[in-house]
Amino acid sequence: MPMTFPAPSRPGRGPGCARRGGEREPGGGCARCGGDPGHGRGCGDGGPGRGRGDGRRGGERGSLTAETVMLAPVFLLFMLFLVGAGRLVEAQGEVNGAARDAARAASVERTLSDAEDAADRAAKESLSGECEPEVSLAGTDWKEGALVRVEVTCSLDLGFLGFGAAKEMKGDSVVPLEQFRRVE
Repeated sequence: MPMTFPAPSRPGRGPGCARRGGEREPGGGCARCGGDPGHGRGCGDGGPGRGRGDGRRGGERGSLTAETVMLAPVFLLFMLFLVGAGRLVEAQGEVNGAARDAARAASVERTLSDAEDAADRAAKESLSGECEPEVSLAGTDWKEGALVRVEVTCSLDLGFLGFGAAKEMKGDSVVPLEQFRRVE
């Protein structure tokens, strides 16, 4: 049994012909498909219920999938960038904390060699597993009331993010030696 559709409510503008301005052939059919005047929806789109639901042909079918395929790598790269930036900020904070701990540990020692050993141990404990820190007390004037300057350098590996590079992180801290502590 053939499907029948109701006649258009306004002459010359059926729902299936809305895209073409409702142009009709002199015999009453659609100017595009030549169908009968009551063909209604489905003009040229494969039948009723397909396309956008208003009888127009769906020319942008699958565009959401194509856009997703094109934007997914960009989104993933952006996420990797955010993870990498977050890792750098976190590592810088850890290196600064290790330098602070190393300077405090060095400031309570009596000799410069003991201070270097204490600073090295404190930095390695603070950065356990992150990297192998290099500790320097360069710029420290080892006398009563002076300042202990500690610089901690650590190489951060960013290879796990696909960047394939290492970033050198530096942190420094300055702590005064105790004013009434005798140093050698």
